[in-house]
Amino acid sequence: MRTPSYLITAVVAVLWFGLPVWAQTATPAAPNWLKHGSFITAGDLPPEFQASLQATGGRLMSATLATVSLSGTLTDADGTRTVQITIEAPGYLRFQDAGTSPRVLTFDGTQFQSQNGKGGMDDERIEESLMALLPDSIYLQLATGGGLRRIGSHFRNDDGTTPNYTGPYWSLFAYAPVVRQGLVAGQALQQNLFIAIDDQTGFISEARMVNQTGGSKQVTLTRFSNWFQQSGQWYPGQIVRLENGRQTLSFQTQQAATGAQLSSNSIFEP
Repeated sequence: MRTPSYLITAVVAVLWFGLPVWAQTATPAAPNWLKHGSFITAGDLPPEFQASLQATGGRLMSATLATVSLSGTLTDADGTRTVQITIEAPGYLRFQDAGTSPRVLTFDGTQFQSQNGKGGMDDERIEESLMALLPDSIYLQLATGGGLRRIGSHFRNDDGTTPNYTGPYWSLFAYAPVVRQGLVAGQALQQNLFIAIDDQTGFISEARMVNQTGGSKQVTLTRFSNWFQQSGQWYPGQIVRLENGRQTLSFQTQQAATGAQLSSNSIFEP
């Protein structure tokens, strides 16, 4: 029986990060942050992630499938409200909160910006779990380069005690992103990650960060589940963020769509 994933994260964090073996590139220049222009092309991703992208429907690879939009309900410390998330190749991001205090968070390729943002962890949780760590964002990050090491496959996601465990089983990877102009280490899009791909479906199931400060360890994970298909594309139906086991955010997808590249990038500016 393989060691459950949650037990290996603290160990491999020290052993693997800083030892990239898949690829390493220089800082990408805007606006073409990806290796071969504005869209992901064959060879930009390691085989397991290329297969994962194809399993979701093969988006982000052309101008006609360049934009992904998710709308649904977000629940966190501020309550429950309707939000919309937009991702566009080669890496533009937008979050819009339609609550009583409308908030817009964006990434324009060089920096995160906010309109009516609350700052601190309230914004950071959204920038991470609902923007930078979404599966589509991870594909785009990987397509810029960085270091990736495959840890192994067929890992359980429980504590190893579930009787007659039947799944899911995950393949695990450690990823260190390239340095990007305008961002600082530890910020969203500049964080070392553990990424789990479901061995059966090929979908990204979890993105995890492990930070050790002195004798304190912070484990933050974002999980993607209840995937559903719409117009030939697959999307996560539920996104949950846990911080040392405590849920701090959840998102329920109500509508999802993949469309053509936008004629203007102005929506990615507050």
